[in-house]
Amino acid sequence: MIKIGIVEDNNTLRYSLEQLFNKTEGMRCVVSLGNLMNIVSDLSKSCPDILLMDIGLPNISGIEGVRTVKNNFDDILILMFTVFEDDEKIFAAIKAGASGYLLKKTPPEEIIESIWQLYHGGAPMSPSIARRVINVFH
Repeated sequence: MIKIGIVEDNNTLRYSLEQLFNKTEGMRCVVSLGNLMNIVSDLSKSCPDILLMDIGLPNISGIEGVRTVKNNFDDILILMFTVFEDDEKIFAAIKAGASGYLLKKTPPEEIIESIWQLYHGGAPMSPSIARRVINVFH
């Protein structure tokens, strides 16, 4: 069973993601948060394997949240889930410790596949994000 946490300030999207994971065999949403204000204590109680995290959060950005999570829970895998496609945010998130980067326009079945990939050692990225990463190395 893959235990998933969600950090997303859009209540409707967060609820939809909870439902998606809870209806998918082999997955369960164990924590669902609208911000990062109590992230360390919330994750200590719920112990997710994977954290799906937005970047544009109130008070504390998702990129800072990645640093906080990785400093306290190195074994939690973080999959960014955001609208931001700019190089600065992509590389800041990866440098902070994110293991994957999906755009919010990703269809539900691809979100599920990305969770499985990440859990089994992959580094899922939306195709346009992967292209940007590759272009930096060319």
